[in-house]
Amino acid sequence: MPLYSLLTELDRKMILFSYEKKSKNNKLMFSAFTNDESRSYVLTEGEYILWELEKRQLTKREVIAHSWLITSKDNHSLLLCFQDANCLNISSLFDNESYSGDWRLENGILKIHFNYQNHDYDINVIANNNRQVHSAVQIIDDSSVDILKVVPVSRAKYGNALIK
Repeated sequence: MPLYSLLTELDRKMILFSYEKKSKNNKLMFSAFTNDESRSYVLTEGEYILWELEKRQLTKREVIAHSWLITSKDNHSLLLCFQDANCLNISSLFDNESYSGDWRLENGILKIHFNYQNHDYDINVIANNNRQVHSAVQIIDDSSVDILKVVPVSRAKYGNALIK
C-alpha cells in the first residue's frame, strides 16, 4: 500500500492535472508519475503548462473571508470555517457534528489537515483563475487519494447570511 503522505506538492498537482485533463474515466493516474522520465515529460508538456496557467495562488485574506463548502465525487460535503490563527472549524451539512483542524498556505496552495469521524484528512486546495470552484487532492488515512471541489460561501449581499 502506498504512503500517500510522501507525495510532494508537485505529485499532488500532477494527480489533479491527470484527473482534470487526461483521465476521462475518473481514475487517478498516480502510477504514471512514479519514474523521473515520465514526470519530466509531463512537466514540459504544453498541456500541463497551460493547465498550470489556469490556476492561481490563494491569499490568507481570501481564505479567512469566507466559509468554504468542500465536496467529494460521492457527494460527501463539509463546511470549513478558517480562522486567522490557522485554526479550522469543520461541520457536517447534515448533522450537528463539528470538528477542528489546522490550515496553512504554502506557495498559494491551501493545505488543510483534520480528523473527522476517526479518519485523518490531508487536503491541498489549488485555486482556479477562471471560476470560483476550486480543485483539491484529498488523502485519507494515508491510504487513499480522492479529488474534491471547493467553493467559497460568501455572506449575503442583502439581509443576514445563514452562515456567519
